[in-house]
Amino acid sequence: MQAQFVTWPAFTIVGMVLRATPMTPEIPKLWDRFFPRIDEIAHLSEPDVSYGVIDHYDPEAHQFDYMAGCAVTTVDALPTGMQRWDVPANTYAVFSTTLPLLGQVMEQIYNTWLPASGHRRGAGPYFERYDERFNPADPTSTFAIYIPIEKPA
Repeated sequence: MQAQFVTWPAFTIVGMVLRATPMTPEIPKLWDRFFPRIDEIAHLSEPDVSYGVIDHYDPEAHQFDYMAGCAVTTVDALPTGMQRWDVPANTYAVFSTTLPLLGQVMEQIYNTWLPASGHRRGAGPYFERYDERFNPADPTSTFAIYIPIEKPA
């Protein structure tokens, strides 16, 4: 498993949120509700890119908040049923995957790669970045996973 390391500036996401568990079918359903509403979001900073952002993980309940959203340059008003999340600047380990392999790749990142990497999970949310390489109808198309990391002191 090969990671790229990048420093990503702070950015703002506007989108729809649900409380979820890993690999729940509710996440694809959220995307089905979100995609038709993207045009309601003003000031897109990356018009052909969307994000899946994971934050507020509760290890006891094995749950987290998941946002399907888009990056914006500014927020004037939020569309009905949407929220704003500010993602802080961070250093990330970046991995490519496909939707069918997402669960397996996440398991490898956290159970194999991270413990052997000399890094630890950094503070802040992790995110999936869906750019022009990704087509939800094509199970072989790829997207990137950004895991915040830091070197142990």
